[in-house]
Amino acid sequence: MGISNSLNSVIPWRPIFLLMLLLLSCNFSERLIAAQDVEIVSSCSRYKKSVFDQQDGYSFLFPNAPISYKILDTCHSYTPLIVDGTPADPKEFPHMARLGNRNDNNVTNWFCGGTLISNRLVLTAAHCLYSESGAINVVRLGELDFGSEQDDAQPEDFGVRNTTEHPDFKYPVLYNDIALVELDRGVRFSVYKHPACLPFNDGDRYESFIAAGWGQTTFAGEPSSKLRKVKLNGFRNNCLAADDVEELPSGYNATTQLCVGSARSKDTCNGDSGGPLLVYHEEYPCMYHVMGITSLGIGCGTPNVPSLYTRVHSYLDWIKQEMANIS
Repeated sequence: MGISNSLNSVIPWRPIFLLMLLLLSCNFSERLIAAQDVEIVSSCSRYKKSVFDQQDGYSFLFPNAPISYKILDTCHSYTPLIVDGTPADPKEFPHMARLGNRNDNNVTNWFCGGTLISNRLVLTAAHCLYSESGAINVVRLGELDFGSEQDDAQPEDFGVRNTTEHPDFKYPVLYNDIALVELDRGVRFSVYKHPACLPFNDGDRYESFIAAGWGQTTFAGEPSSKLRKVKLNGFRNNCLAADDVEELPSGYNATTQLCVGSARSKDTCNGDSGGPLLVYHEEYPCMYHVMGITSLGIGCGTPNVPSLYTRVHSYLDWIKQEMANIS
């Protein structure tokens, strides 16, 4: 006690302690910002502004009054998270893509999902490039209900210029299950069609995710004509069931895969492959991050048996390189 009093009489320890905390906090914040890819953060902001920041002109009511402009931010609300699989709302997932093969008779077989991540590129699962239905040669954006023309949607079909699977993907093994589909023309962004943001982090911090797709609503059932959404939970590394999956001979890889499921009968299913696993952008409530790609189900819709998703954050360098090649 005598030593403590002596130190207090000489050194103003409280201000120094607070200063040290401030410096540590600043350093941590700087490291956090530095850990995020500046280019990815910037592109996400550009996408948001191009669609949701509207310029509004006004002037005073006298002759020859100059026109002034202000920016109206229309990105202002989150859609509440849902637990049960339910139909998506109009314009809720404007990055959603559906991938298929259109034959010479103009008949299309839709078999995979995808995520628009730029004006020319759709992110999907590499195993979608090996479909028995044929090569991906058509991509639909802006769709909601394939069975309706009165669904407040603006569907548009795009041709495919090129497809690129990750160089370490070795079908039928499903590690590195990620690919890019290059569209035959640029997408004009709107509230119906614009990109999802790439991840700012690896996804381990999130307790829940949103999955969306047109896949089967029950095991061995029919695909859904309506885009559907479901809230799923992160299972961390509890994907032990993956040890018995033929397509994953080395079991679950926590570095490149996400283990996500539900305690209820909620899941992605056949036909959802390649579609996104999403979280909300923390600053822009109208935007999402694509954290995962639907890759492999282990008992579609079985409670407490999670599915596996390709961890997009682990492939950012490859994605950026491919984006640079396109531009």
